[in-house]
Amino acid sequence: MSIFLRIWFAFAIVLLAGSFFTFNALQNQIKPSVRQVVEETLADNANIIASLIAPDVANQTIKTPEFHQKIIQILGRKLGAKIWNQQKNFVNQQLYITDVHGIVVYDSQGLATGQDYSRWNDVYLTLHGRYGVRSTRTDPNDSSTSTMYVAAPIIWNGQLIGVLSLAKPGVSVQPYIDLAQREMAIRALWIVALSLIVSGMVAWWLRHSIEQVRRYALRLTPANSLGETGEHSIQTTPIHDAMSKPLHFWAARELNELTQAIDQMHEALAGKAYVENYVHTLTHELKSPLTAISASAELLHDDLPTPDRERFAQNIIEQTERLQNLIERLLLLAKLEKQQDHHGQPLEKKMITVASQINQLLEERSAVLKNRQLHIELNIPNECSVQAEPFWFNQALGNILDNAFDFTPQGGRITIHCTQILNETNDHQHKNNIKIQIENEGEAIPDYALPQIFDRYFSLPRPESGRKSTGIGLTLVREVMTLHQGQVLVENIDGGVRVSLMF
Repeated sequence: MSIFLRIWFAFAIVLLAGSFFTFNALQNQIKPSVRQVVEETLADNANIIASLIAPDVANQTIKTPEFHQKIIQILGRKLGAKIWNQQKNFVNQQLYITDVHGIVVYDSQGLATGQDYSRWNDVYLTLHGRYGVRSTRTDPNDSSTSTMYVAAPIIWNGQLIGVLSLAKPGVSVQPYIDLAQREMAIRALWIVALSLIVSGMVAWWLRHSIEQVRRYALRLTPANSLGETGEHSIQTTPIHDAMSKPLHFWAARELNELTQAIDQMHEALAGKAYVENYVHTLTHELKSPLTAISASAELLHDDLPTPDRERFAQNIIEQTERLQNLIERLLLLAKLEKQQDHHGQPLEKKMITVASQINQLLEERSAVLKNRQLHIELNIPNECSVQAEPFWFNQALGNILDNAFDFTPQGGRITIHCTQILNETNDHQHKNNIKIQIENEGEAIPDYALPQIFDRYFSLPRPESGRKSTGIGLTLVREVMTLHQGQVLVENIDGGVRVSLMF
């Protein structure tokens, strides 16, 4: 069973149980409340009528046909009243009078005259100076036959001369009780239905929020956020990317604290996994040159001819340079990745003139150009400039130029273009798009290598020496372009390779 159904069922059970007991309590309270109102009204009426008929009782005129006729006319009046949607046409009350001994001297129905009512509570209590009331069933087994009797003392000249009792059949007020109970039941059903709907919405919201937290946690797992890493690759995507943007819930502090805790835990675990993978891959890359250095050093202990000794010594030098280059570039990449992390300092970008920067980089590599007799063709307008961080801009261009030099045959040509395109933005302002392209003559990149060209430690053998580089150069270029919200593209062209940097 899903958590949504569990929560909703729990809400529903509590709601239905509470509603049932509350409804029963209120339903059971309606009848006593109505009877209390009826009793209070009868008490008022009995005392008023007792005061009005006191002279008739004192003068013994209650036994005359005129008095009886007057009472019958009063009780038989047509009302035509509509009370709470219930039609009332006649006065529904009985009246009887007893003397000081409890003997009925007058009965509006003419049934109890002459009977001794001195033991009935309404008469007995009133004759003894107390409030007299009783409820009696015509049929002891049928509660609907109950009649309420409320008595009032008849006082004349300060003396108790009799008791007046008013009777109200319970059946006359039962329609009002039924109506109240029916209205309450309908409203209770509406409230329960709405409460179930609201509780269902709350349960769904809780389930949906928990599901969002679950998916968020899954997105932060290594398989999704750090990528499936092979032996020679490390994913360098920042932890806080679009897929791992922290969740926020309105009016749900606990869920927000949970997502923050998950985020902090992910950062700690991701950092640990990153370091472990980094050390693992770095160890693998260091193994080959260290093995070569160790083997050459052991051989140098032997008595070798001078050419062999020089060859092994040169091998140590070359492998040492390779290690040095690897370490330097790894340090640069680590610095760049720290810059990319959300805790890093923002880039201090400056306006850089592309032509002057390219010329400076070529000047630094003039010895390589002269040695390899490479021809450089520049097609860079003077106004072509980019907004970039100078150090990282030089690192990216320098790595691309080094690759171009390595893969261009002796005496080959390298062409460098820079184009500037003005695009109109939504606010009708103009934005510069800068594209720097470096094309070198030489062999095309194999199809299998193109998808891996930016992977860390992936490198192709140089055409002349057959040796590979550190495999970090293009990875560094990609990260620099990502840091500048730009793009880098490597593609084969006729007779060579083109690398494009788009700012």
